[in-house]
Amino acid sequence: MKKVINLLFLVILFTNLSLRSETIQLKSGEKWEGSVLAQDKDSVTMKLTDGSIKVFSKSVVRKVSFGKKSESSSLKIETQISEKEKKRKEEKELVEKQKQEEEDLKAKETDQKNREEQLSNAKRHYLEGSLGVGSGESQSELRPFFQSIQYAGLLFSSSGQAEVQTTPYKNKNHSGTTRLFYAWDRFTFEIRGTEAKGKFDSSGFQTLSYGSGGGSSSSTSDKSTNVLMGNGETKFQKVSTRIGFTPYPHPVLDLQILGGVERIWTKSNQEVDSLGGITATGINPNRVSYRDTSNPLRGYSVGIGYEWKFLERFSLQGQILYLDMQGPSSFRTNEFSFEATPFKLRQFGLDYQWKSTGTEINMKLSTKIKGDLSLFIEASNMTLNNKLQSGYITENDGGGNSDPSQILAKVFAPQILIPILLDSKTILTYVQVGANYRFNF
Repeated sequence: MKKVINLLFLVILFTNLSLRSETIQLKSGEKWEGSVLAQDKDSVTMKLTDGSIKVFSKSVVRKVSFGKKSESSSLKIETQISEKEKKRKEEKELVEKQKQEEEDLKAKETDQKNREEQLSNAKRHYLEGSLGVGSGESQSELRPFFQSIQYAGLLFSSSGQAEVQTTPYKNKNHSGTTRLFYAWDRFTFEIRGTEAKGKFDSSGFQTLSYGSGGGSSSSTSDKSTNVLMGNGETKFQKVSTRIGFTPYPHPVLDLQILGGVERIWTKSNQEVDSLGGITATGINPNRVSYRDTSNPLRGYSVGIGYEWKFLERFSLQGQILYLDMQGPSSFRTNEFSFEATPFKLRQFGLDYQWKSTGTEINMKLSTKIKGDLSLFIEASNMTLNNKLQSGYITENDGGGNSDPSQILAKVFAPQILIPILLDSKTILTYVQVGANYRFNF
């Protein structure tokens, strides 16, 4: 058993020493390098660097230095390991970089493929026709404008008339819209026409003032308040031609830049009966007026359009536009009064220029029914603010008015009073239902 233990000790020692490099220095000054294989109390067995084995008596050995070469070898091994780890790390980083580049390239190719698919799905080439009917409200600037003119005539002259119609200036209407829409990839072309017709009554009150204004001692002055009764009809027509461009085509949400040309025509005609009692001076204030108005506007529009497709069969389309327009207005009235026998005809006219700016918003929800046929509901609102530019009043009252001050008052007074008394607007709103049919190419 003792021999076995000694043998194991020698093996462990040999193994430990064999892994190390030592130097033996003799008393004579000689140095031997190698690996100590074994030692006992009398000798040291060493394997030299040339591979030979030599036994040294401990009586001649000054000292044994252990690990000098092993440290160098260890440093060399550590350096090699460090270089290997560095190389392995660099290789790993290179692999990861290549892997990331491959993933980026794959993602880029996927995005490009998806975009190509989107562009393919967003391609379009069709002609769509639409027809809708509904109702809403409309307003022209001429009814309130004429009322302000009458206020001015009453305030700036010794005789005149002023009326207040109790019915609102917005008229209920029945409207219809036809639309042709041509789409070719990113570009669209649209022609849209809307016509709205309505009726209104002109009930209210009218104040009449009579005076000669000539400075004569026999001049008379009298006033009468009459009741207004009557009715009228209005027609509102609007034609739009617009071109659209899609900067970033998408099969689900399409956003467009829009620009176009706009035209508007408003017309109305009405009969107004003014009824009242004979005045104290014997003047009969009863009269009947027939009035016609027209106001054509033309200009341009710019804005954005959108179309959102969802749930496969539904789409929401709309436009948000800025309108800039201008044009003249014309008002003509033929008034038959009963102050003289059998009656007296007064003709009166207004001709003014307007600058109109505002917005138009359209929103349309469509759903497919069968094939290329779809039904829709559409809401639209257009509001223009009208600013008076220039104009004049014409009057033909039995040879004209000979008093220059009255002519100046009637020409310039409205321009002073209009900003105070009148917020003039042109309005068209409606809600319509209808059908679309698409011809695909």
